[in-house]
Amino acid sequence: EIMQFADRSFFRDWWNAPNLEVFWKTWNLPVHRWCVRHVYKPMLATGFSKSVAMSSVFLLSALLHEYLISVPLRMFHLGVALGMLAQIPLVHLSRCLEQKFGARIGNMMVWGSLIIGQPLIIMMYYHDYVIQNYGQQIESWVESESCQC
Repeated sequence: EIMQFADRSFFRDWWNAPNLEVFWKTWNLPVHRWCVRHVYKPMLATGFSKSVAMSSVFLLSALLHEYLISVPLRMFHLGVALGMLAQIPLVHLSRCLEQKFGARIGNMMVWGSLIIGQPLIIMMYYHDYVIQNYGQQIESWVESESCQC
């Protein structure tokens, strides 16, 4: 291969993750390793708790994800950032559910987050984008169609 990426590992079996913490550790390995190396471990070394370090990683990720969505769409919404930050309590909840009821329940929570959470955020952005960019046209079309009755 030209880029010699054949020996690199980009993800592990995230689809079998027993909780959201394992999911985030196996979903995107290059990003996870970068965050651990440059944010998480330095914060632990300076005396921050694991919870504060983890929350900081999610905050950084939330801000970067929001930036990557907001700039191309030319709208600032905070939906992606809030969705990412909601993962912090969900990580703890999924870990507790896994310990109490087993890995299958934790994995169901992972899939529930993927199936429900991300599409809802995408629909919110799509809705707001359409209203922002085509709202006047849609409104005038609806008015013209309603008058023809």
